[in-house]
Amino acid sequence: MRQALLLLALALLPFALAQEPSAPGTYAIARIVALNEGTATVEVGGRRVEAELPTEFVGFWVGQRVVVYQADGKTYIAEPYRIPYLWGLLGLFGLVTVALGRGKGLRGLLGTAASMGVLAFFVVPQISAGQNPLLVTFVGAFGILSLSIYFVHGVNRKTTAALIGTTLATAVALVLSSLLTEWMQFTGLTSEETFLARFQLGGQLDLVALYLAGVVVGALGALNDVTVTQAAVVQALVQANPRYRVRELYNRGMSVGFDHIGSLVNTLVLAYAAGSLPLLLLISKSDVPLVFLVNNETFAAEVVTMLVGSLALVLAVPLTTLVAAWLLRGRSLDYINRRWPR
Repeated sequence: MRQALLLLALALLPFALAQEPSAPGTYAIARIVALNEGTATVEVGGRRVEAELPTEFVGFWVGQRVVVYQADGKTYIAEPYRIPYLWGLLGLFGLVTVALGRGKGLRGLLGTAASMGVLAFFVVPQISAGQNPLLVTFVGAFGILSLSIYFVHGVNRKTTAALIGTTLATAVALVLSSLLTEWMQFTGLTSEETFLARFQLGGQLDLVALYLAGVVVGALGALNDVTVTQAAVVQALVQANPRYRVRELYNRGMSVGFDHIGSLVNTLVLAYAAGSLPLLLLISKSDVPLVFLVNNETFAAEVVTMLVGSLALVLAVPLTTLVAAWLLRGRSLDYINRRWPR
């Protein structure tokens, strides 16, 4: 879901930037015509103006496209214009995905487009309208999972087992995170972005519910991967020997699931840790004792997100394996003996 949100922002950003900087406080795309000491002459909207260079960026060149910000009659160069490179990378990703994944790769890209549609036309408008972020995100996430799993892998018992396993693990993560936020008395003010979002919506945004929605969404991608894989393992076991019953399918499927748990938990923890590197650097340079830093809501909320997401992954493996074993188990013994005689 996070990837879909990033793709959605990438698709909309050029339209947001392509505006005339006639009114104060507007952004636009410009081209550098000449460089001076501390300033640059840029061409924007068919005219040339002097723009101040940012102090933290170096290496601008004549002819480079940049993003400018105009306010109070002054123009400032905000940063280089990076969208063409992002579009190129997105195109390369699409080509490689289709070339290597073939039909399923193409369906995966189309499923991502459908996820973007759910985000753009359901989740974001509903939250902006004042609806509960947790409920809206859960419903939207279920819709996204249904679209992506069934569209990419087809409507069958394997994909149904994966969807049920993902939903059960997500529900457990949701209940646990809800209890923890109440016991730990979280306010939801874990970052500047949440404060600004609440301010933009007139103070009506439930920040705790928004935080809980983030916990759920953060684990969805990895949950989708592990549940589909586990269901596929059980399906392969049934195809190899249709006489396996539920218990044996579960035990044999979990022999792969144990390895899956170890690798996926490590992957998710490292992913969360990588996203928290700036926070970890601040902690390493802080004079506040470590126990009080960890007790701070900003850090404690990250720990809860990481551990609840990892717990949901661990639970998804046996849950999906059990559901898949029950749904995919062989038919009656008479049918098996006729179809696969000993």
